[in-house]
Amino acid sequence: MAYRNHTMKIDFHTHVYPDHVALSTVSAVRQRAGIDAYADGTLEGLKRSMAAAGIDLSVVAAVATKPEQVASIQRWLTGIRQPGIEALAAMHPADPLSSGQMKMLKREGFRGFKLHPDYQDFFVDDPRMYPLYEKVAAEGMFILFHGGMDRGLPHPVHGTPKRFAAVHKAVPELCMIVAHLGGEDAYEEAVEHLLGRDVYLDTSFVLRKMPGTFRERFLKGHPPERLLFASDSPWTDQGEELRFLLQLPYLTESEKEKICLSNAARLLGWGKAV
Repeated sequence: MAYRNHTMKIDFHTHVYPDHVALSTVSAVRQRAGIDAYADGTLEGLKRSMAAAGIDLSVVAAVATKPEQVASIQRWLTGIRQPGIEALAAMHPADPLSSGQMKMLKREGFRGFKLHPDYQDFFVDDPRMYPLYEKVAAEGMFILFHGGMDRGLPHPVHGTPKRFAAVHKAVPELCMIVAHLGGEDAYEEAVEHLLGRDVYLDTSFVLRKMPGTFRERFLKGHPPERLLFASDSPWTDQGEELRFLLQLPYLTESEKEKICLSNAARLLGWGKAV
C-alpha cells in the first residue's frame, strides 16, 4: 500500500496518556522501570515522533488497572482516534465485556484489546480466562498481550512464553499477539514455546536490546506473516527502531513490508479478515 509516495509504515504498539497526567505518568514509569522516554507521552508528542520517524499510523494501547477505569479509558480511546492514530479497546478481566459490548466496539472500528497480565493480576493460562478468550475469538477480534516481565513490577511474571503456548493450545481460535517477541529476557523460553506457532509476535521494546543471535533466530524462524513492527513508544525511539529493522540484511523487502505494513493492516481490518 503506497502512501505519500512511500510504502506505509505502521507501529502496532505505542502508549500515550491524557495530557493532564502524561508528565506524571511518564516520570513514574521512568523511575519505576529505570528506562528512558523518547517522547513526552502525549498524543501530540506521539504525532511529532511519528513525523520524524516516517511512521504513518500508530496503534495506541492502554491498560485499565482496575475494572472501574474501563469506561472512562474507553471514552478517551474513542476520542483520540483520527487519521494516523488507531487504538485498541480497553477491558479488565475481572469484569469482562459482554458479547454485545464487544460487537458495539467492533462496529465503532475497534479490532482488538490490550491486556497486561501483571498490571491486571491474572495468569494468562488460568482456565477461568478461557471463556473470555473464546468470546473475543467469536467476535473475530484479537488480544495484544504484554509478554514476559515488566521492568520494575514484582514477580511472578503472569504471562510467560510457556503460558502463552498453553493458551494457544487451549483456545487456538483466539488471534493472539504477544508483545516484546514473547518477553524481554525470556528469549530461550520463547524460542522453545512460541517460535513458529500461529501466534503474532511484536518487536516492541526488545528489537535492538535482545542479543543479535536471538534477533536473527526470531525474525528468520517465525512466519513473516505473524511478525509486527512495534516500538513501545515513548519507551523507545520510533525512528531508531524502524531504521534498525529496515537495515537488517537477512530480511527480504517482502518480509519487511509484511512486518511494517500488511500484517498490521490485516489485523486492523483493512484487508482479508484474520
